[in-house]
Amino acid sequence: MNTGFRHQPQSLYVDAAFYDWLVDVSADWNASVRNCDKVDDVLQREILHLLATESRLLDQQAFAPWLDLFAAECAYWTPSARPTPDPRTAITQEFHDRRRLMDRIARLGTGFAYSQIPPSRTARLLSGLEIWASPGRDDEWRARANFLLADSRQGRNRLLAGWNGFVLRKTGDGLRIVVKQINLIDCDSPQGNNSFFL
Repeated sequence: MNTGFRHQPQSLYVDAAFYDWLVDVSADWNASVRNCDKVDDVLQREILHLLATESRLLDQQAFAPWLDLFAAECAYWTPSARPTPDPRTAITQEFHDRRRLMDRIARLGTGFAYSQIPPSRTARLLSGLEIWASPGRDDEWRARANFLLADSRQGRNRLLAGWNGFVLRKTGDGLRIVVKQINLIDCDSPQGNNSFFL
């Protein structure tokens, strides 16, 4: 289908309103008190399964099915400061829309992503999962979970730690990730070879 745009999918959804919403969501993830009463056990299990699957697919480097867990209009964001600044006015380690995620997956699949030759072997642990309803919506939830990520590459091992923020939404295809924010505890320090998906 020719829509007149050279690159597909389009990135037109990343506009001022989208950034404003991301800033609000980020402040919500950082709030010290939240109400988790509106999330029933069935939904909690569904979200936990989705996030566990997301971690496992990254560890298996199954990037195509991993991207299928995301909504058509999504963001993958690794801030470089604490507290999290507005991505329009501060440098981020990574900020990708769906089209940019597809570019990264394609590059990793070429065999010529030299920063990933050989590829990293990773194992992720999630803990402390909190889930709460997005304000004013009955089809969207927010989640926050701590993570540890072990990375082994070329005989060197290291450990990354932090927390992930997620926005999850019911779509026609089921529950999907709309935003994943990766908050490294040392985000404001020089980073090593984080050329794999965090």
